[in-house]
Amino acid sequence: MNEQAPSIAMDPIRVLLVSPAPRAGTVQYAHNLASHLGRRGHRVSLLTGVGYELSAYAREYTAIEAIDRFRPRPARLWQLWRHLRALRPQIIHYQGGQHPDMLLLLDTLLRRRRETLAVYTPQELHSNTRRAHHDAAARRLLARMRHVFYNSEDNRAFVDESWELDVEHSSVIPVPDLMEFVRSDLRAEAPSIPGDRRLLLCFGLIEPRKGIGTLLEAFALLRRRCPDAHLAVVGKALMDTAPLHAAIEHHGMASHVDLVPHYVSFERMAGYFERAECVVLPYESGWNSGVIPVAHGYRQPVVATTVAGAGEVVRDGETGLLVPPANPQALAAALQRMLAEPALREAMRPHLEQAAHDCAWQRAVDITESVYRQILAARR
Repeated sequence: MNEQAPSIAMDPIRVLLVSPAPRAGTVQYAHNLASHLGRRGHRVSLLTGVGYELSAYAREYTAIEAIDRFRPRPARLWQLWRHLRALRPQIIHYQGGQHPDMLLLLDTLLRRRRETLAVYTPQELHSNTRRAHHDAAARRLLARMRHVFYNSEDNRAFVDESWELDVEHSSVIPVPDLMEFVRSDLRAEAPSIPGDRRLLLCFGLIEPRKGIGTLLEAFALLRRRCPDAHLAVVGKALMDTAPLHAAIEHHGMASHVDLVPHYVSFERMAGYFERAECVVLPYESGWNSGVIPVAHGYRQPVVATTVAGAGEVVRDGETGLLVPPANPQALAAALQRMLAEPALREAMRPHLEQAAHDCAWQRAVDITESVYRQILAARR
């Protein structure tokens, strides 16, 4: 959908998005937001890490690769300083929660100009890299913000109840389709899976909380009923995958399970989503899932557990099926329904079309832009 440029009466806003990690979901979120804001006529820059995976697609904004957690980059920091002097951001919008201590330090350094306002989209406060000091840093960071954008009501309740931190100004914006740009900019690369197989896709970081072991147990049960089923588990591994390989061998599923424990190209990513009949997310704990809106963007139904805010996004029986976590029998039964009940999939089709519309970026950008203008107006 084409963005409308602001009218003359609506002055463009100077925005600096900050997303330190140069790869994966958080910076993909920042890229999409920056692109849409840029199309609306705002002057947008994105500060991120060295090796930014989307640099080739940064057409509507300026990408600044100046963050390196392992060694200082004086030339890049000098470039950043010069860029900030020219940009003079009115809004700094922080993204992600895996390293709140780094964001807190960046906020101290970047907001030396008192007129610059800051907002925050945490996205992940139950991160896989959590350290003892992170909660304190996240609380301090949240307390500094003029506005916080949560990606689910679950997230907002966690901050309010678990941390007893009442953020006065906040909004809920469900995660939009992070791979929207892939369908318009790239040609999909089909995975090497036999043509007569029916693909179930589990996509995203491979880590203990994702319930991959439970999924393999469920798939072993499913294969007795659906011998043409094929499972692909694709994503960077943040855990020892030897037990997963052992489970695959134990159940004799090596020819029907692809375990791809690393990042894949955007072309291959698109190929998996286009080839899949269903996306499965067997999470056992977590914060948000950026995979659900991607699946909906591809008009794919989702089988998910009732954690990580999935119950707010997946409409049970309409855009997918919800099951309890850590329950291989229930998961296998839901996957069997998806593969064996054509009437169910047909009934889901109009709901998936609506879900694809709902997870487009326009609403998220409308809310974000409106908040920017409100807090700038309130400061005057």
